Amino acid sequence: MSPNNNGSVVHALGDANLPNIAGRWSMNITWQRGEKTGDVKAAAIIREDSNGISMEVQSKNSDSRTIFARYGREGSSGPVLHYLYEVEPKFLEVNNDGPYKGAAILRFYEDGNELRGNYWTSQLSKGHFRLRRWTQAESEVIAGERTDVLLITAIEEEFVAAKVAFTALMPGHNGVREWRLREDSSSCHLAGTFFSGGEPLFTLALAKPTRMGANRTGALAMMLAERLRPRYLVMCGVCAGNPADLALGDVVVSEMTYQYDEGKVDQCGFTGDHRQSPVSIDWLRAADALSAEATPSYGRPTDADARFWIMERLNGGGDPKRHPARRRYFEPGKWRAAVEALEADALVVVEGDALRLTSKGENEVRRSILMDVDPPARLPFAIKRGPIASGNVVVKDGLTWDMLARMGVRSVLGLEMEAAVIGEVARSAGIERWIVIKGVMDHADPKKDDRFKPFAARASAEVLRVFLIGRFSALSGHSANRKGPSASQSGIDK
Repeated sequence: MSPNNNGSVVHALGDANLPNIAGRWSMNITWQRGEKTGDVKAAAIIREDSNGISMEVQSKNSDSRTIFARYGREGSSGPVLHYLYEVEPKFLEVNNDGPYKGAAILRFYEDGNELRGNYWTSQLSKGHFRLRRWTQAESEVIAGERTDVLLITAIEEEFVAAKVAFTALMPGHNGVREWRLREDSSSCHLAGTFFSGGEPLFTLALAKPTRMGANRTGALAMMLAERLRPRYLVMCGVCAGNPADLALGDVVVSEMTYQYDEGKVDQCGFTGDHRQSPVSIDWLRAADALSAEATPSYGRPTDADARFWIMERLNGGGDPKRHPARRRYFEPGKWRAAVEALEADALVVVEGDALRLTSKGENEVRRSILMDVDPPARLPFAIKRGPIASGNVVVKDGLTWDMLARMGVRSVLGLEMEAAVIGEVARSAGIERWIVIKGVMDHADPKKDDRFKPFAARASAEVLRVFLIGRFSALSGHSANRKGPSASQSGIDK
């Protein structure tokens, strides 16, 4: 978009004389289903970029996303937005058994700065939308709510792990002492002030969407980014890890994110068309200094742990000698002794330059897999920095890593569903510092299960906590001259 002669913003696509409708709108929905009628308050964000125009709506009862939208004029009439959308209810009711589709025709009324029009849905309901652009006064109220860090998680388990990691568990400990629930018609989040050394270090907002995936996560992140104007946007949670570089429980720090299933399909197959979002150089340098040993989830393995680790790798068809985690389990000079002890116990045999489990060893590993269903409490996990790829499906085929390498990102470490949209929201909202930190819960292969999921969620949240404490402490001189509860009010800059 670009300014016109009187300083306002005009439409950048198609007809340059069309008034700009991108931005945040308050929304009233008057609905009718059969003989029942009612009114619902909601919030909408209209976005416009090189891909076109879209509108996302959030209310207490449902979220909606754009299927198709077109903005233009009909003959000599005023501007019109044609809008096809999908609604996902947050609560299932008798007459509401899941997602449904709708269509609306909204006309722009410049004198009242409003969009108004009727809608119809596949549930045989109908009604009227009335959208009013947020006023300058409302924007100023939002500006007063600015927070330092907006932390987005994708699922409940990640949300809980993040809340625990950032909470001061005992009086006098570092962390958030009290969480406050902030809720309106469009979203809700927890807000708190993180204390370090008895002084406020930064303000934090913690939120999750109603459903995992890029659509819901992106809509929530953008809504809160525009409302809270965070200095930093961050995410923690779980992902699949590249088995060539990562062990279960390891933590991946994004150096960039991208949507790997964005591109074109023709008779020759799929051709990617990736738009990568890089993390700032100074944050990458800070990430390189992170130590897993600074987190409660880190733990050194015992000799028994190390011995069994060899057997688990062999049972899975891997080569423990070449595994990325071997050096964490065996200090220099310890490998030979462990292998010879396993040989002496008739659990493994050496065949040429390889190890093989004996039937006794196989039985011992299988029994452990059957009996040990609880997630690990501590692991000698590593923190590694690299690309994170996002897609719209859960993967467990074991083939995707080779596909990603062939598509151009040979060093991709993490695979999940939401990281790319966090980078895109940061770019769209003008947030220069953002990062995604995720723990490895599986390798996106047929052996995928959820045993390591709690550990991965917890470890990623703990690493993010260490990272943010380091960033704010470095920038503020550890709060030496603070005047208020918010780091953004105390001279901390990006």
